[in-house]
Amino acid sequence: MSKIELNEQQMADFERDGYVIARGYYNAEEIQRLQDVAFNDDSLYERAWNKKDASGTVSKVCIWQKTGDDFYSMFSRGRRLVDSCEKLIGEETYHTSTKIMMKEPRVGGAWEWHQDFGYWHQDNLMLYPKAISCMIAINQATIENGCLEVLKGSHHIGRLDHSKTGDQKGADLKMVEEAMKYHELVAVELEPGDVLFFHCNLLHKSNQNRSENPRWTMICAYNAVSNQAFEENEAVYYPLDRVEDDAILAWQEKEPAA
Repeated sequence: MSKIELNEQQMADFERDGYVIARGYYNAEEIQRLQDVAFNDDSLYERAWNKKDASGTVSKVCIWQKTGDDFYSMFSRGRRLVDSCEKLIGEETYHTSTKIMMKEPRVGGAWEWHQDFGYWHQDNLMLYPKAISCMIAINQATIENGCLEVLKGSHHIGRLDHSKTGDQKGADLKMVEEAMKYHELVAVELEPGDVLFFHCNLLHKSNQNRSENPRWTMICAYNAVSNQAFEENEAVYYPLDRVEDDAILAWQEKEPAA
């Protein structure tokens, strides 16, 4: 199968804007399989954190660091994401986390304005902003169901101070309001299979889901190997063993041990 990766124009767009949307990065069959697995995976709810926004409304997020032979790892270990992230960062990368974001109809909470590097720097002791997140749309993300919103090009501002907002960490709103004078607010609406690649210093948020439709996404994050935490903390480095792009459809669930 031919290799799927970002092209030169998409890489240039990422450098300029701090994000790029790769439409149809995963095909309908791959996404149907992801939907079948995720929507029937009770463990996602069992392991999920409930994160309150400033108003107290809850979003559910299930997050893990270590990849394996499970179905979700066929995405996070896949060359389709890893190779493109290495091209964008310009260095060898490793997987830092995968999370499933579950915004349920009418009750899914907001995510406050923040930069991922705002808390990765503080909590996980990343020194440099050499990290990228890849948001895979499991189902449709719209303005109505609380899609991601970004300030285009705001990664050029650099890291802002972050503080507690509900159960989340939000960027200094005085600085965000100033940034909004200079950077276009873009609603990132996605179709299933689209992928949003975004820089760790890009300012972004999402509103509450007030629609009848859920908004589920899987976000795989990567950091430069040279940018590992300089002191031991909860962010553990695991070597990344990447798989080919056909691993998603080739994956078979293992039979339980007798």
